[in-house]
Amino acid sequence: MTVSFNLNSEEKFQEISDQSFAVNHELLSRVDLTQPLQHRECVPIRQAIKTAATCDFQPVSQSVTLPNETQLVYDLGELVVGHFAVDLQATGAPMDAPLLLHVRFAETLAELDEDAATVDSWLPLSWIQDEQRHVDVLPQRLTFERRYSCRYIALAAVGQSRKWQPQFSQPVFNAEGAAINQTVAPLTQLPEWLQTIDKKCIQTLKNTMQVVFEDGTKRDRRLWLSDFRTQALVNYATFQNTIVAKRCLYLFGSFMDDAGRIPADILTLTGQPVADDLFWFDYELLFPIALADYVDTTDDLVTLRELYPVAQRVMAFLKTELTANLVGPRQDVFIDWSSQVDKEAAVQLQAVMTVQRFVALARRMTDPQLADYEDWLTDLTQTTLDHYFDAQLNAVISGPKREISPLSQIYVLLADILPPATTEAIIDRLLKFDLERTVTTPNTQGLLAEALFKHHHQDDALAVIRLFWQGMVDRGADTFWEVYDAHDPNYSPYGSILLNGYCFGWSAYPAYLLRRYL
Repeated sequence: MTVSFNLNSEEKFQEISDQSFAVNHELLSRVDLTQPLQHRECVPIRQAIKTAATCDFQPVSQSVTLPNETQLVYDLGELVVGHFAVDLQATGAPMDAPLLLHVRFAETLAELDEDAATVDSWLPLSWIQDEQRHVDVLPQRLTFERRYSCRYIALAAVGQSRKWQPQFSQPVFNAEGAAINQTVAPLTQLPEWLQTIDKKCIQTLKNTMQVVFEDGTKRDRRLWLSDFRTQALVNYATFQNTIVAKRCLYLFGSFMDDAGRIPADILTLTGQPVADDLFWFDYELLFPIALADYVDTTDDLVTLRELYPVAQRVMAFLKTELTANLVGPRQDVFIDWSSQVDKEAAVQLQAVMTVQRFVALARRMTDPQLADYEDWLTDLTQTTLDHYFDAQLNAVISGPKREISPLSQIYVLLADILPPATTEAIIDRLLKFDLERTVTTPNTQGLLAEALFKHHHQDDALAVIRLFWQGMVDRGADTFWEVYDAHDPNYSPYGSILLNGYCFGWSAYPAYLLRRYL
């Protein structure tokens, strides 16, 4: 069975096919998930004894005794991904009862004040980074096997004996990642505020770049096709790690159903990779684009030859889904978290961009069907303009209500299928929207900035980056977030900031844009 996701639906997940994703064992055999990660030891830079009223950080002491009804909070000074360990011993009277230790790993300081017991969400609450441990005998070195994403670590004794107290020392966080020890040359020619954003983008990518490109380091910790395409572009411009990118392409190429669907995400923490049963049509369309990005960067024609048939199957599937070259309204799309915007035109334009990039691959392959693909692209582009572009309004319209949204205008600019004068009119209209309120995901904000850069509106593109990413910096971001609403910094599509990701791969996009366009 294959499902799709609809945020507006109470059930969230709806069955769209009775088929499951089959494995291409030949392609999957090219995937090696055993490559060791890099490691780096991080020690806290400060600590605090937190009460209900105060959390005053001080330099880290050699050891600290935790009074009853308080928390010990370690601050690592940076948001990292890995494993924590700390020495524990008892002080005062003999240890007359076990220690029940509650630990919270937090990406932001605000998470420490959230009560997990009150969270009501459609997401599994197991993503909340809390642990409870019974410790029967002290002293011992307490190690945490589960990987966490955090800057802050809060430890509290639950129902503690009144006769003795736990004492903590030697806290160490072992950070890990595919590029955790690598550096990227800073963009010293840029203003300081842009250098700061770039540095935090690189740290975001560094954390999410594990065995695969994970979307988020707290949640979901898996490989998503759309996030991967964004992260790979940033990687090509910074760390230039083509091994991880190639691995991800082969993983997606290894799973497909009989109709030609590719899964939206792949689970890799299971030992043997497993395709999730989730499908999004717009994510499918990104596979040929991601493959073209990789080939343009590496000129790796061996990989192109092996994965080109997968891209061809995506094209064949797209054709079966079109009616008179129109995608039409669909429920199995994501595009953006916004649930109030009609996405039909954006998906249609995404299809145009997919065929554009596939035609470039077909040329490299000297595909005998190249002329047919080129003719299809011409027809698809014209049909798209005829159906979705209103020449009188100088705008892209979408859906039965002929909605004019920023999303549709962004995608037509990225597709670049309008004459220069019309393009400028589209940009003028786009900039009149309250883009801070109508575009809430870093993914779409990044595409907005790219659309402006692409059409030589550098100052406007930088204004987008300043408004959105500098807004996160001003609110203390160490890395960049999954979602951000300047008018509601605690906004969560999941009902709690404990489930939000504050280190999310798709928000690293400015590091690519600054190197590509400046």
